[in-house]
Amino acid sequence: MLKIKILLTILLFLQIAFSQNHEKPIGFIDFDKNGINDLFCDANGDGINDINNQKYNHNFKFIDNNSDKINDIYIDEDGDGVNDLSVKFIDNNKDGFNDNIIDSNKDWINDITGIIYNRRSLRGGRLGFILEERGIRVKKWIDKDGDGHYDNIEVRGQNRGRGRMDHFIDADGDGVSDNRGFRRHKHRQNQNGNN
Repeated sequence: MLKIKILLTILLFLQIAFSQNHEKPIGFIDFDKNGINDLFCDANGDGINDINNQKYNHNFKFIDNNSDKINDIYIDEDGDGVNDLSVKFIDNNKDGFNDNIIDSNKDWINDITGIIYNRRSLRGGRLGFILEERGIRVKKWIDKDGDGHYDNIEVRGQNRGRGRMDHFIDADGDGVSDNRGFRRHKHRQNQNGNN
């Protein structure tokens, strides 16, 4: 019983500490379906949100060697909080966190989208018209359902013609994506009278 009380006390403390240091993400909303965040964008990488002209917290420097007023090392045209120029692990300030993502409170959560990332993947291909991990700028952006994901994930012949869902749909609530084709899922659909 004492161990459970100690564990609950620790969990409560961590929850309070996390809630005080964790800011709510700005979010990714794209009403006009052009692949650019309607709430945030920093196309020149100057540390100012192009949408509302407000400064935001970031961990990258502004370097402009060619004097074109565009950051040579960081820009975010689609507003997903991930550097359009690089997704490599770069840590110029030696704090142990990647400078190529906006995560000012260093909680491994993208401050813009709220998506969890790790050292190997910043999840830059999930939202917006720039698929950063693949180095692809989608020229014909298609997002019919307006969820911020590119509807046609099949790029450069990948997935062998099968395509891929742009987001997780689970209409029957069984925890399995409706379009995965697992036998267990299809069996459950048949039991429920869904085809």
